[in-house]
Amino acid sequence: MSDDRLDYVAIGKVLKPRGIRGEAYLMLLTDFPERFKGLRLVRAVTPSGEVTELDIDYVRQYGNRMGIKLHGVDTPNAASAFRDYVIQVPRDAVHPLPEDTFYVFDVIGMSVETASGDFVGKVVDVLSIPANDVYVVDRDGEELLLPAARDLLSIDRDARKIVVQEIEGLL
Repeated sequence: MSDDRLDYVAIGKVLKPRGIRGEAYLMLLTDFPERFKGLRLVRAVTPSGEVTELDIDYVRQYGNRMGIKLHGVDTPNAASAFRDYVIQVPRDAVHPLPEDTFYVFDVIGMSVETASGDFVGKVVDVLSIPANDVYVVDRDGEELLLPAARDLLSIDRDARKIVVQEIEGLL
């Protein structure tokens, strides 16, 4: 049995009301804001964890911010009722990525092993820093920080594993 939460990916979060017509600000949780164009019916998770559907009239850009208008929501008070709702889409509807690039949710949970096949641990988090991402690997309760550099590791998406080069001092 699959965990239903794993079948969906968060792409936005409704924030405070914007203006007087029932719009709210929208925090993007995607690198592809164009994915909101034409999006109408979405799954949303309330702050208390309940799942509901939202009907979107439109999503607009206002300078460097985004605004969302939900169908039937016409006042700031009505819009504030949706504050902190997280908008999700099915995992299979995510924006396709170029080859050799991965979503964070794809990497989390992958096994990490050395080039000689020794198990290192599992990825539990991904830190985004300017130079490159860093994979946080749980190594029997100990945290290992592994730079996501192409010359250090390779990722096999189908096998759900990361193979890391055996460089002295890295592991």
